[in-house]
Amino acid sequence: MSIRRLVLIIPFFLVLSLALGTSPCLAVDEIGPLPEKYEENADWVLSASVKPMENYLNFANSPIAPLVTVEVSYKVRNAQSGNWGKTHSYETLWYHNGKPKGLRRHEKLTLGQDTQGVILVKKSGASSQQMKALTNAVLRLLPDVYLNNATLTVAMYPRDLCDLADSELSTLRFYRVKKTTGDIQTLTLHVVSDDSGGFDRYYYYSAVRKGQVLE
Repeated sequence: MSIRRLVLIIPFFLVLSLALGTSPCLAVDEIGPLPEKYEENADWVLSASVKPMENYLNFANSPIAPLVTVEVSYKVRNAQSGNWGKTHSYETLWYHNGKPKGLRRHEKLTLGQDTQGVILVKKSGASSQQMKALTNAVLRLLPDVYLNNATLTVAMYPRDLCDLADSELSTLRFYRVKKTTGDIQTLTLHVVSDDSGGFDRYYYYSAVRKGQVLE
């Protein structure tokens, strides 16, 4: 493939992936119930699942192959009835070797002010090989939650992926602590497993400390 053709393909991919606005109706997997402990108090759920993109832009010397997508969907509970609304597709993120390469937002995220909820990482065949992408996507959702004046209760991973998530969080400067206090002045993340108690850890973000795990 010629250099000229490559130069044309890459900007075209980025323009498509960074396009904002409402997309046509997308097929989206419904988000199922949470473990009872979290289902009762959740006002919303954000879900992240990874999907390989087989042979997409996979040509000789391609700088962005292989690619995977992280599909983010969400559902919101009706405050009056207590029933869950339908699942919506929020955004698609493209990753190469765990690094973000593109984003397409399908609709505006509306969680409701002073609400609380869960970020749920779904398990798939590629999840364990793509923990860098999945954990990066989880952290990239935090500002979206805070911009809605909402509160993230926990980020929930499948139990067999929690130790991998722990490792990836440390590379992104999120370090373990036993618990948090009400006056802590930093970004914190509470990570649990989907088996209600098998894994339960707090992390805090530090832009200064490197590689130290706090117990």
